[in-house]
Amino acid sequence: MDTITKYLSVGLGAIAVLLLIYCLILRNDRDNALNEIGTLNGWLYTVIGANLNLKGSIDLLEKQAEQNRGYITKLEDQKAETRIKAMEELEKFKSTKHTNQPVSDWANNKLLKGIY
Repeated sequence: MDTITKYLSVGLGAIAVLLLIYCLILRNDRDNALNEIGTLNGWLYTVIGANLNLKGSIDLLEKQAEQNRGYITKLEDQKAETRIKAMEELEKFKSTKHTNQPVSDWANNKLLKGIY
């Protein structure tokens, strides 16, 4: 009976040691996982911050693009108005060239060499 009790005690002791080792391994794995989660959280916050900065930059670029579109539209309108005025002035000049002798003489003069 003493022998059985010894073996039983040794067996229980061995099981307890194995359980203790297994618990230590699990704790080590848990700590490693928590450290990795902490690292990933740090990266996540960095990426979120960069994303917010990029969103601000994109919003600014979109606002500037809208301003540029307005400016281009304004320039196109001015170009059209200038073209109309130029055509009117050209018609006025052609009409004056035919009706006013000094203007006709001036318009019919040949350009000096190198000016054309």
